[in-house]
Amino acid sequence: MTTKIGLRERKRIAAMRRIQHVALDLFDERGFDNVTIEQIADAAEVSPSSVYRYFGTKEQVVLRDEFEPQFFDALESAFAAHPPVEAARRAVAAIMAQFFSRDDELARRRTRYSLGEPRLRASWAEQVDDFARLVADALARAGGRQPDELQVQVIASALVWTLVAAVRRWHASGYVTALEEEFDRALAVLEGGLQLDESEAAAANASH
Repeated sequence: MTTKIGLRERKRIAAMRRIQHVALDLFDERGFDNVTIEQIADAAEVSPSSVYRYFGTKEQVVLRDEFEPQFFDALESAFAAHPPVEAARRAVAAIMAQFFSRDDELARRRTRYSLGEPRLRASWAEQVDDFARLVADALARAGGRQPDELQVQVIASALVWTLVAAVRRWHASGYVTALEEEFDRALAVLEGGLQLDESEAAAANASH
C-alpha cells in the first residue's frame, strides 16, 4: 500500500514544515510561552492568518501532523482487508517514508516539545483520544459494527495508545532507533497477546 499526494498538497506540507522549523527555533531561543503567533509569522515571512489557517493555535504548530489524515485513510483502507494490528502495521509502513521519516530532525524536535512542555502534553493527550475515537469509527465501519461497542473501543484504543507508547519509548531512548522500528516492536507486543517477554526485558536491561 502506498500513499500518493499531489503537488498542491506537497507545497502545503512544505509551507507547514517551514513554519514549524521557524517556530521551534523561536521556542528554543525564548521559551514556548514567550513566543506569539505573530512572531512566528514574522520570522517565517508569512502572514499571521497563514499560520492560523494551517494550524489554528500555537499548540498545534507543534502538535499537528501533516501526515495524520493520510495515516487515517491508509488505516481505514487496511481495516477492510486485514486484522487490526496488521492493518496498523501496513498503515505505518505506507506513511513513514513519505511523511515522518523525510524530516526526522523535525519529528524529534516536535516530539521533545509535545512530551516535555506541560501545556502541550495535555493537548497531545486530548488529541490522541480524539484520534482513537476516529479509529473506532473506522474499525466499526469496516466490520459492520457499532463504534460504541466495547470490543471496538478496546481494539481502537489499544492500537492508538500502542503507537503512542512507541513514540514515548523513541523519545525516552534518545531517538537511538528509528521510529518505524519502535512502531514494529510495539505492535508485535500487542499482536503477541500482551505477554511479558523475558528477552525484551534482558535487552532493555543491557541497554542501561
